Amino acid sequence: MHVQFWQSKRIVQYLSIIVLLSSSSLFAQLADLIQLGLGVADAVNQTMLDITALTDEEENEVGQELKRIILKEKKPASHNKWNVEKVFNKVVKNVSRKALNYDCTIVSDEDVNAFAIAGGPIFINTGLLDFTKSEDELAFIICHEIAHNERKHCVKSIQYSVIANQVDPLFGSIVGIAYSIYNKPFNMSHEYEADEYGVYLMQKAGYSKNGAISFFERMIELEKKYQKEGVIGVNDFIPSHPNAQQRIDAIKKM
Repeated sequence: MHVQFWQSKRIVQYLSIIVLLSSSSLFAQLADLIQLGLGVADAVNQTMLDITALTDEEENEVGQELKRIILKEKKPASHNKWNVEKVFNKVVKNVSRKALNYDCTIVSDEDVNAFAIAGGPIFINTGLLDFTKSEDELAFIICHEIAHNERKHCVKSIQYSVIANQVDPLFGSIVGIAYSIYNKPFNMSHEYEADEYGVYLMQKAGYSKNGAISFFERMIELEKKYQKEGVIGVNDFIPSHPNAQQRIDAIKKM
């Protein structure tokens, strides 16, 4: 299967050219034409996603194989500060994608980081658990990672990469694509969405969104430290994502 991912962007470009070449009397219709172009682009993108869609069972298979590969590189660990399993089991009851194989693995890594992969597995670094100050904060971290799969950010990232690279969607190829992108940051829109859905999940399990706010309040200081040291953030909580203050402001409005 070979499809052109950038076709949708070209459609918007063509519409823009038509507007520029048309008489000035059409200028008032610019907003409507752009909106139409965006609608067409969304439809084309959705068609491409439909073509490369994985069933939940296939997504689980990719996730389990990718998890196996990751755990060859990252050492599983325990952590005495928090009962991660208890919090995870409490919040995972409220997921909507019941067919996914959600699980949570602690890995030995000092980075303040956590990440999710397609199919449901999430990973939390010991460095992030050391940084965490309350069970509400931990619940937010776990729910934020779950949200990336609830909102299909992980599997869609794989699909877009399959399309962009014109790869035949065979199991081995998909696992290879998934491995190449699993530690790449999501975009700002996905992070805001994962924050929002994560807060929803944690509150449904009885936790307070104040945990999310306090977590990001301390992240502000960590951002300053990283900026001073010239560290480029590539994980799920430090920019290139929306910065901590922006995320605090958004969560307070939820």
